[in-house]
Order: sequence, then C-alpha cells, then structure tokens
Amino acid sequence: MKRKIWIGLAGILCAGLLAGCGKEGENSGSKDAGEEEKKVLTVLLNGTASDAFVDDYQEIIDRFNEENNYDVTIEPEFVGNAEYKARLATMMATDTQPDIIYTWELGYLENFVNAGKIVSLQEYLDADPDWKKSFQAGTLELETYGGEAYGIPTARCIAVMYYNKEIFEKYSLEVPETYEEYCQVCETLLANGVTPVAMAAAADDAWMVSQYIQQLSNGIAGVELYEGIKNGTRGWNDEGMEEAAKLFQEEAAKGYFADGFAELSSGGAKWLFQEEKAAMYFNGSWDASNLDNPNIGCFILPAVKEEYQNIVVGALDNSYAVTSNCEDVEAAVAFLKFWSNEENASMLLYECGRIPATDIRMDEGRLSSLCQDVLACFEQQKVLTPWFDRVDAGSGNRFNQSCVEIGQGKDVKTVLDALQKEDVRE
Repeated sequence: MKRKIWIGLAGILCAGLLAGCGKEGENSGSKDAGEEEKKVLTVLLNGTASDAFVDDYQEIIDRFNEENNYDVTIEPEFVGNAEYKARLATMMATDTQPDIIYTWELGYLENFVNAGKIVSLQEYLDADPDWKKSFQAGTLELETYGGEAYGIPTARCIAVMYYNKEIFEKYSLEVPETYEEYCQVCETLLANGVTPVAMAAAADDAWMVSQYIQQLSNGIAGVELYEGIKNGTRGWNDEGMEEAAKLFQEEAAKGYFADGFAELSSGGAKWLFQEEKAAMYFNGSWDASNLDNPNIGCFILPAVKEEYQNIVVGALDNSYAVTSNCEDVEAAVAFLKFWSNEENASMLLYECGRIPATDIRMDEGRLSSLCQDVLACFEQQKVLTPWFDRVDAGSGNRFNQSCVEIGQGKDVKTVLDALQKEDVRE
C-alpha cells in the first residue's frame, strides 16, 4: 500500500566524444553523409565502477538521451571521491571544466561562483514553480548565494553508524540510545574479541574521522558550538571541541577502532565491516547502496549529553551545477530537471538508498530494511550540521587534517590551537 511521506531534511569514462557543450562532434562511419551529430554536454560525476549507484546514474542519462527534445547527448565521466576535488579544481583553473558538474553545498561552490565559473539557475527555478517547490525545505538554500541558486540538489545524507545485526544478536546487544550504552556495546564486543568500529582516519579519508569528532562535539556542546565555529564567534579550540577530540582519543586508546585505523582508508574500513571483522562501521547514509543487506542496520551515534540527542552531521549527498562553459544552458537545466523528477528520485531511493532532496510519494513495500533504517535516522534528526568543509573549504579541510593528526595521537590542545591560529577567516 502506498502512502505519501514527506521525507525529512554518495574509473569509468564513458566512451565517446568529450567535446564542449554546443560543439558538433566528428561524423562517425556509421552516420549517413551529411547527417549532423547531436550536440554533446559533458557531466563530471563523483563515483567509480565499484559504486552500486553508477548503473542507475547511467540509466537516467541513457533515458534522457533517448527522450530529450534538445538534440543533445549527455556524456558522463565518473571520477573517484579521492581525486574528484583536485581534478575539478584543475579544470576550473585551466578553464576546461565540463558543462555540468557534481558539487556540494555553497561553501565549496562559492569560490567558483565568485570566479564566474558557475551559471545562476534562479530564473529557471522561478519559471517553473512546481519544480522549485518540489525541493525539501532548506535544500535549495544550501546552494543559494546572493539570492541566486547555483546548484540543484538531488539527494541528502547524514552520518550514521552501520551495525551487523547477527553480531549484535550473538552477544545480546541492543542498538544504543545513549552514549553510555554505546560505550557498553563497544566494551562487550572487545571482551569477546570483536573489533567494535571500522572507521578510516588516513589522510586521504580525513573527512570520515572529522565527521565522527564533529558528531561527538554536537553531542557535547550542541548546535551552538557548531554555529559559533562556523560564524567565527567561537574557536576551533573551544572547550567543547577539545572535549570531543579528547573523548575520541580515549575511545581509540580503549581499542574501540580497528587496529591501525589511523592509516586505514575508507575502502579498507568498509571491507573490515563487510567481512564481519568489525561489528560497526561509521560513514554516511549514501553508503547504504554499497551495503544493502538484510543483516545490516544503522543508527545515529548517541549524544554524550542527553539534551543534544539527534543533532546530526549531514549535508547534501548529490547536487549539480552548470558551468559558464556551457553554450546550451536550457538543455543542461532540462537534464537536471529530469534527474530530479519523482520517477528518477524514486528509482534512486528504491534501487540504491539515495534519500531524495525532493518531496516524493513513497511505496514503503519497496524499501529495503536498511533503507528503512536510514529513513528512520532522518526522521529522528532534530538539527542538521553540515561538514565543516562544506561550509568553508579552506578552514574545513584544515579541520579534517587536524582530525587525522588527533587520530594519530598528537596532543589535542596543541593541534586545535594551531588550527585556530591559522584559520583563514580570522
């Protein structure tokens, strides 16, 4: 039975011609003489062949290519997360950016906007009120600068703790509802020779350990600390952040994380969890597409202080922008409108657990058990605090690297004091 649910506020180079938008391609041998090639729009996407969602993304692209009335062909290039930002930064600097790009919130996109590399999409949203109002409250605002929307959000995400139900059942463990219960779960697992948590802290995956420490800080000092650091009224070395970082180090010293986690990649952490060498795995809700298994569930890491429960680290999972290189912005917008429509948003939800940024009607019977758990976490969420590197790329990335240093056992106060001293916003 279907019921309407408003869902509360994640390599491969496709063969073909990678030409700029609006440029004619070369005639292939299969084309009749004089037949004109379709214009090509290139799109840079975040993902690799190992990501379960890639096939679904390609299906959406293929259908648009077949159905659109703009005489264009979308040609995607998928780039892995570790190299995506560097690749895009180089393309922007050399003015070789594709027509459409995968992006994050305005904190990341703002520099490109200020450099004139990104096209405002506000007039297209205003011209289609139904499309504009289909987005979840607050999502378009995350892509808005100076009253203009520069990105189209298609999915949302939050940080969750995945867990192995069979391991929990074997040791009579329940999903923890308080931080004390979470620690008790970890201690019971350790006592039985089971690694509690798989989590990466290697430099290339600094965001994983930083979101864990940020989640701890949310549960220690609440959203006031987050907002204070974001707007500069409180420092990175605030006592709430220092307490969170020290607590993380205490957990590490007790053995809550896999041996050698300070050098562990995100792929390695996921492997440990999937191979049942760890009972839990900390990552984003987007990874549900790679973990879809009835034996896996998830929960929000409980707050240290009860009054700060369900203040959750999260962000937009997927969003897209049109670059100034594109000579057919209307066709590019049509593609983004197609990508974000209810049919495609539903497919990405049911097939790979992508939580839509738009309001959709949902058939609960089509949801996997893990997806149901993910949605339950979204419904529990009271406040969303985006990753710091989504708010300010410079200081946020330095925070990520500082968290790596903390994971390596360096003195917390020294690391945070240094971070505050070099904060580019000061």
